[in-house]
Amino acid sequence: MIATQPTTSAPATESAGPLPGAEWRPVLVLVDRCKGCGLCVAACAKDGLALEETVVNVQGYHPVKLVNPEACTSCALCARVCPDCALVVFARPKGTRR
Repeated sequence: MIATQPTTSAPATESAGPLPGAEWRPVLVLVDRCKGCGLCVAACAKDGLALEETVVNVQGYHPVKLVNPEACTSCALCARVCPDCALVVFARPKGTRR
C-alpha cells in the first residue's frame, strides 16, 4: 500500500511509522481515502483521533487526523472499524515508552 501526501495545501498527514529521519507516529492517515465518517474517532478509547476541521480532501470530506500520538497504544481498533481502509497503524518501536 502506498501512502501519498494530501493534495491540499495544508498538511493533513503526519510522518508515521518507519520513515528515516522523521518523528515516529503510530497512525498514518491515508487522507484521500478518508470519508470523515468518524467511526475511528468513536472507536479510539484514548481520544487520539479527531476530524480535521480546516482541511478537505479530494473527495470533499474532512479527513481524520491524529491529535494525540502519545496516547495511542497501537491497538488498531481505528483501522479495524474504518470502512475505507484509510488508516495504517504501526507498532511502537522496541525500547520506547508509552
